[in-house]
Amino acid sequence: MGTHLCKGKDLICVKCKEEKPEVDFYKRENSPTGYRKSCKSCLRKQKVMRVYKVSCEEYDLLYSKGGCYICGSKEEVGVYGKVKELSVDHCHTTGKVRGLLCQSCNVGLGAFKDNVKSLQNAIKYLKERL
Repeated sequence: MGTHLCKGKDLICVKCKEEKPEVDFYKRENSPTGYRKSCKSCLRKQKVMRVYKVSCEEYDLLYSKGGCYICGSKEEVGVYGKVKELSVDHCHTTGKVRGLLCQSCNVGLGAFKDNVKSLQNAIKYLKERL
């Protein structure tokens, strides 16, 4: 049966050791269970660690500061009902990690291309028209 422990339709992730439904795992044809050993969440975190050079401990520390650094949400549910991990916000010039953002805040901030003056103008615009 491999390293997965099956209980009905639930699998146990080898990384986080949590029991989760099959939908939380990517399919893998050559696996005894038909699914990858690690859950989708752990695989995304692994990618984040590799791309941004952030350890699990550092990610968890960033997350423990309240979720999204702009709106405070802990997670975001996407259009298909799947929970999305918080994005690692970073400076595109230096690569320095700034914090975690939900997808909405990350996209919104990214649209301003780190231009503080434009963001200030947007805030002023909103305040004047509320």
